[in-house]
Amino acid sequence: MLRRSAATRRPVAVSLLLLLAGAAAALAAPAATAPEWDPGYTAKIREYTTGPEFLTDLVDHLPASDTVPTPERFLGYIAGAPDRLTYAADVHRYLRALAAASPRVEVFSLGESEEGRELILVAIADEATIGRLDEYREITRRLADPRRLDAEEAERLIATGKPIYHMTGALHSPETGSPEMFMELAYRLAVDESPFIRAIRENVITLITPVLEVDGRERMVDIVRLQQANPDAPLTPLVYWGKYVVHDNNRDTMSLALALTRHVQQAYFDWHPQVLHDFHESVPFLYISTGTGPFNPALDPLALDELHRLAYNETQTLTGKGLVGVWTHGFYDGWAPNYLFWVAFGHNSIGRFYETYGNLVPATMDRVVRGASQREWFRPNPPYPQVRWSLRNNVNYQQSGALVALKYAADHREQMLRTFWDLGRRAIAKATTEGPAAYVLRADQPRRGQLRDLLTLLGEMGVEVHETEAAVTLAPGWPPAAPAPAGERPAAGKEAPGKLTFPAGSFVIRMDQPYSRLADTFLDTQYVAPEDRVYDDTGWTFGYTKNVDVARIVNPEILKVPMRAWAGKLGGTAPAGTAAAFAIANHADTDLVRLRYLVPGARFAVLEEELKAGGATLPPGTVLVEASEEVRRELAELGSFESRALASWPTARQHDLPLPRIALLHTWLNTQDEGWFRLAFESLGVPYDYVSTQQVAAIGDLRDRWDVIVFPPAGGTPQEIVNGLPAGPPLPWKKTALTPNLGVDETDDMRPGLGLAGVANLQRFVEEGGLLIAVRSAAEFAVQYGLARHVTIEPGNEWRPGTILRAEVTDPASPVAWGYGESVPVHFAGSPLFRVGRVPFSGDDRRPSGRGSLSDPDVPQGRRFVATPPRPEAARGEKGFQLPEEMAFWIAPRIPQPEDRPRVVLAFPEKPDQLLLSGMLKGAAQLAGAPVVIDCPRGRGHILLFANNPMWRQGTQGNFALVFNAILNAGHLGLGWPPEKTTTAP
Repeated sequence: MLRRSAATRRPVAVSLLLLLAGAAAALAAPAATAPEWDPGYTAKIREYTTGPEFLTDLVDHLPASDTVPTPERFLGYIAGAPDRLTYAADVHRYLRALAAASPRVEVFSLGESEEGRELILVAIADEATIGRLDEYREITRRLADPRRLDAEEAERLIATGKPIYHMTGALHSPETGSPEMFMELAYRLAVDESPFIRAIRENVITLITPVLEVDGRERMVDIVRLQQANPDAPLTPLVYWGKYVVHDNNRDTMSLALALTRHVQQAYFDWHPQVLHDFHESVPFLYISTGTGPFNPALDPLALDELHRLAYNETQTLTGKGLVGVWTHGFYDGWAPNYLFWVAFGHNSIGRFYETYGNLVPATMDRVVRGASQREWFRPNPPYPQVRWSLRNNVNYQQSGALVALKYAADHREQMLRTFWDLGRRAIAKATTEGPAAYVLRADQPRRGQLRDLLTLLGEMGVEVHETEAAVTLAPGWPPAAPAPAGERPAAGKEAPGKLTFPAGSFVIRMDQPYSRLADTFLDTQYVAPEDRVYDDTGWTFGYTKNVDVARIVNPEILKVPMRAWAGKLGGTAPAGTAAAFAIANHADTDLVRLRYLVPGARFAVLEEELKAGGATLPPGTVLVEASEEVRRELAELGSFESRALASWPTARQHDLPLPRIALLHTWLNTQDEGWFRLAFESLGVPYDYVSTQQVAAIGDLRDRWDVIVFPPAGGTPQEIVNGLPAGPPLPWKKTALTPNLGVDETDDMRPGLGLAGVANLQRFVEEGGLLIAVRSAAEFAVQYGLARHVTIEPGNEWRPGTILRAEVTDPASPVAWGYGESVPVHFAGSPLFRVGRVPFSGDDRRPSGRGSLSDPDVPQGRRFVATPPRPEAARGEKGFQLPEEMAFWIAPRIPQPEDRPRVVLAFPEKPDQLLLSGMLKGAAQLAGAPVVIDCPRGRGHILLFANNPMWRQGTQGNFALVFNAILNAGHLGLGWPPEKTTTAP
């Protein structure tokens, strides 16, 4: 929730009619005389700009003010000054000083980061508008839901209202220019009396969040200060940005796991801006987002049209003002909805971004521009291939673009508000135009904890969730009728046979609501043609990633079903009556993990064999919990379990589920993916120790400290994990007087890696009974350095961005797979590609030339016919370890004993056409049959390898149980292994 800063609070108590009259009076007011320029500031703008073609008439000067402080007067330097980078806290201090001095500026607090640093939002407009902000917010709030106003009232609000344009910066911490620019932009908008700026101020409400990743900004300024104090030392890599993730903080819109994402979304709901504009830095000199396509299929064409109008207006205007290297179209595609600006796109506003050329550090330097300096149809005015570039150049481009964008909004005030209203109106009509009519999530599905979390997430996004009051039966209504030839009646179509039936209490996401497109984006399946090049994830279907059943309903009769708004709880109960234990069905639900850690003192166990109790059959994997009022209370509160009371503790074969001691391992190469693992553990209340590879190398007895070590993707090759960064001067990462903001972990030197000593320590840890869970690149390390035996990695030869594939449970007896059905949707990003066993014997099984056909064998002449027997099918546990008949004597000594062989728990289907669930897939034949999750025994312990990422961006809760099943059963992963029947060597 927005909170006004104390110094800028103003009472607002006028009606919309008075607002309309005030707006008309403001537009009729005479223009003020343009103020004089600030000569010193203006001179420095031009001094720090490296060429006239990098400066426009919009920003080549700064207006003077006797009462409002410039950035230079407050900080001692201008925006974009060389060797100057401003802490977020100081950026905020300046903007609050600006608000205190100008009635055209107001500052709001958005909330805090994970580490307690504040995010702010600055509102800038003319004084009359600032005094009536709440009323303008009320206008956009009402326009956001067209169900509650007619066209006449909408037009009155459009004529009265003002578009709200929200700009954000420093989401990516190494992209350092935008906070500097926003200070100067805010001052210019508040002070400048030119007709250009007055038009913006009087017709647009400009919102600025100067620093989104406030924790990372402070760390970035720290390492710049460290390097400036030690100019002969290299710049320390920014290994941590926020508390959890780095670049992926711009991939959180589907999960809302990070504080900054939640704050931006709440700001959206508080203001309903028509544009959310994020400022980034990468490609030269100014890329304005549109996209190459494929565009997200749920986007309304009106939104894409508006996106392109904004971009081409800015490209044309800025090129006309002489800026070199302003372009659009290329670079970004438009497909994935996980970017921060999708907070706007998903709620019927325009989401967009800039990429400008940043130097990382506030230095002026010579740069060579490759690739983007080439002329293309979409880039007729390319950047120079060589350039001397400064931070001030970057500020000039960002600010010039921002001003042109704001002027467009001012000139098209009513059009932007009308488009906003139209987008909401068309979203509501979606249910009965293009469809679907709704999505339905069954009330009786097994993973009710994940169901609740999915519904809660949609609710946090503003999506309305309803609950049916009775059972529902209706015709599918899909597929649609085929087009009819000219002059003939439309065909009836071949509707799927049967009826769709859902029990009472099932959950309905109606598509006749304003944010239907957001729900449709996340709940529908995706398909990307193999020839398309997509920048990020290609598939993300929530039903698959959460392992929850979601039905897409085309039949509009679903909208007539009696239903009520969901109250936010599942309404489950705990078993009643006296009990010694509760038996809980294990459906691989994350709530089982929550429950285990909510009542840490209770006894938990798991059945290893089937148990008949009270007329029911409890399968292996069923969880037993010692009955108590505390446990009963938590069962009722979670409301997600299928459980029953047992009068006595069962005597069936079982083992206890103690709370293991867990270490979460990170490298100093990259902390991107392991941060999502930390978030996943913390979201379920699972404690862990956070340790680095350097610590593992130094600790002799890992088994004495931990039972489980989880090694997430490490962001480097196996060799880099072991060897670390190249030798050189120390790269410290620790809090000092000069660097007070560095964290989350500390080291005197980031360079050393795990080392061979660390490899040996991990091997000893496993052999003494520990469990090492290694994911993707960490799994490659475990294979390449011999920890995980009898597994090889094949090179991948296809581009496979993140997609959702089907994996099959190949060993349901493994505790890792308990609670899952026959298949599991997994997120897969192309590697690693595992193979188990020895390289298959390459005997010549080709069909020779001769008589017959492929299925009718050749018959040699002059002798009796003897058919070649087919190669035997591998028994369970034998695949990859069969003895070839031709060389059994030589191969037998190299075949491991059955108990030492890798155990494939999940694998891709053998048939290539069964892999893809959502997204894009190339090279399916290479993946077919490949292992996905492998349990590698070693000594008394285990190494669990993941080819997929089970904890991807806090979105794949459907795979979390693969990790936590292993953790909670760490001492018992050998159950059911080796198989009873194995092939013995001759």
